[in-house]
Amino acid sequence: MAEERFTCRWAALSLSNIASVFLPDLLHLRESSASIKHELVSVSTTGGASRAADWLKQNKIPNAESIIVYHSWEEMLEKGDFDVVYISTPHPLHYAHVQKALQCKRNVLVEKPATMNRAQFTQLCNLAKEVNVVLMEAMWTRYLPATLYFQHKLLPRIGDVKRVYAEFSFPIVSPDLSHESRFLDKAAGAGSLLDQGVYALTWADLALNGLTSSQDKTQTEVVYAHSMPVPGVQGDVDDINTIILNKIKINESGGKQQEAVAIVTTSMTLPGSSKPAFYQRLQATKAAPAVRIEATKASVSVPFPPIRPQELYVQWYDEEHLDENGFETDEVIKMPVERGWGIWYQADVIAERVARRNGNDQGTGEVIGEEESGRVIGWMDRAREMAGIVYDAALEQV
Repeated sequence: MAEERFTCRWAALSLSNIASVFLPDLLHLRESSASIKHELVSVSTTGGASRAADWLKQNKIPNAESIIVYHSWEEMLEKGDFDVVYISTPHPLHYAHVQKALQCKRNVLVEKPATMNRAQFTQLCNLAKEVNVVLMEAMWTRYLPATLYFQHKLLPRIGDVKRVYAEFSFPIVSPDLSHESRFLDKAAGAGSLLDQGVYALTWADLALNGLTSSQDKTQTEVVYAHSMPVPGVQGDVDDINTIILNKIKINESGGKQQEAVAIVTTSMTLPGSSKPAFYQRLQATKAAPAVRIEATKASVSVPFPPIRPQELYVQWYDEEHLDENGFETDEVIKMPVERGWGIWYQADVIAERVARRNGNDQGTGEVIGEEESGRVIGWMDRAREMAGIVYDAALEQV
């Protein structure tokens, strides 16, 4: 008997720049055999009706005339008829927007970083469970085919991971970028650590903790962080960041032994040309891999951009894989995104959870990727503290 198809109805809180990438990606035509279909049924915007209509047209949103436009996000959350709300406002607003959505018993996909700090994220996780809904951070990189292949197929085979280099830099800031841009506005959470470091730290987490179970007595902590600000910009917007993580194993007597190290770097001013359009810059060819994971049996490299991996380069150096002269052997694993940017993979994940829960009172809600997202946000908290990256206290309140 064919599986019944679930149509996941979405609401968009904010017609942001990232929403203009996510929503068209979400609404790509699916195969008739697909178990999930997505529809956009409502949006909220502080702009007028004509702006919303223009935005939907420019982004080629199907059935735009049937989409309900709210000019109050609170009203949409309180009265709208949809399955999941996608929240893509600037990250200092995430906490209040997600909190209200959860209070209205809405399933939520919120852009990364989910919150400004770990304390806010913990509060939202607890609330989601309390009101029996699904919450998920939109860390789409974790759900791409190449990432899943690395975590579930390669990571168990390459031996113990000992060293990780995770880098995500590209020239977001150009000489002609207005100082009023969100990317340079500390009140909007600007800074390469929150904007880019969340991705690089996610790769460090995948490499160091991708196989870790709750029974493993290990911990990964930030031991060093340094930051250089964007030159010529007021407010000390962080730019060139360096973070060192240590993975520690705790033995039965309570002693600690270092298992692995990760070096994580970001920049929003280099390397590369800032002349091409934003998303062209994001896909430019870089001289070095963005991620390199070195383990006892092999190393794995991920080319730029690490947010959207489609190939994995593996060099094997264990006895089983050496050639007849004792040299390393190379393997290239191609795992292309099936269509569009691939942001829709994460949408399928939350839609499947919502479909599974519909009509079945689970008694408690769930947070997809709670442990992983919480770890990365906690590392960013510690890195900011050590590197002196400071935001207005009002943005951090719980």
